[in-house]
Amino acid sequence: MTGIIIISLLLNVVCIYFIYLLWKKIDENHKKAESTDHIEELLELFSQEMRYENEQLYKLISDLNSKNKHDRQEIHEKPIKKGIESINNNTINEENNEEDDEVHIESKSTPVTNKVIILAKQGYNAEQIAKMMNRGKGEVELLLKFYS
Repeated sequence: MTGIIIISLLLNVVCIYFIYLLWKKIDENHKKAESTDHIEELLELFSQEMRYENEQLYKLISDLNSKNKHDRQEIHEKPIKKGIESINNNTINEENNEEDDEVHIESKSTPVTNKVIILAKQGYNAEQIAKMMNRGKGEVELLLKFYS
């Protein structure tokens, strides 16, 4: 009978040891779960921060793009407006034409030809002149080649 009691005590000790091991494993799993929860929270905060920074960067880039488009539009419109104003207002003096010996304008040339040559002297290229005068680029290039 004492042998059965000893075996029973040994089995109880082994069972208590296994219960202790299981309790330790469960505690580790809870700690891992807490640490994974903490890591998930950190990753979520990081992703929110990145999202906010990306939105700020996107706004900055879109502001710069719209500013650049506006600046490019102003750059392209200014020469055209100046050329149109000079044509419409006839602000170009005859003295400027006589001073420039590079281009000789015949007295029989049309006003369109004169305007094309004057704009070319001001530094506009054939494409810009064609847009300003609502003429074809080839026509303007031909006039410039003929009278230059």
